[in-house]
Amino acid sequence: MADWIAQYAEALDVRDSREKAHKQYIDAYTELADLTAAERANSWALRKAPLSSTSAKTDPAYGKATDASGTTAAALSTVRADLGATQKARVALQNEVISLTSSLANSQKTNDARASQITALSKQKADMERKLRDRDEELRGKSRLVEQTQDEMVSLSLQVNMAEQRSERLEKENKDLIARWMKRMGEEAEKVNAGSGWQ
Repeated sequence: MADWIAQYAEALDVRDSREKAHKQYIDAYTELADLTAAERANSWALRKAPLSSTSAKTDPAYGKATDASGTTAAALSTVRADLGATQKARVALQNEVISLTSSLANSQKTNDARASQITALSKQKADMERKLRDRDEELRGKSRLVEQTQDEMVSLSLQVNMAEQRSERLEKENKDLIARWMKRMGEEAEKVNAGSGWQ
């Protein structure tokens, strides 16, 4: 709303500046229009003058004819004044139309520029939303990969622990077997030695 008021006020300032710049031409045109109107009125009065003069000479009421001529002159002056005022009003209205047309053209340009800007921003927004969706999908894929890797690591860790436990158990069993074997071999050696009389 404030933007529209500012544009309208700016358009009025432009109109006032243009009128001031062309004031001498406007005044000269108005004066010429007044002179033209007065000239036409005088020509009309001259064409009617012989009739009025003749009737004034033949008519006993000559004084009344003179009064009528004076009334016509006053009416003519009023018409000229009205014509001049109308001409000035017409020029003012024409300038106002020119100003409003210029303001409308500027507003149209502004609206077109804003429409183009909105279109560009909408396209940019759509592109960013698409990129955001792609990134979200990529993050979900990576999250699934991380979860799978963690699961595999847990599984491998369990397998390693079980393997270590089995290795320890086998190592212990192996030591026990070696110890029993060594004991047995020792006992058999002692029996052999005892039978051979070496002791």
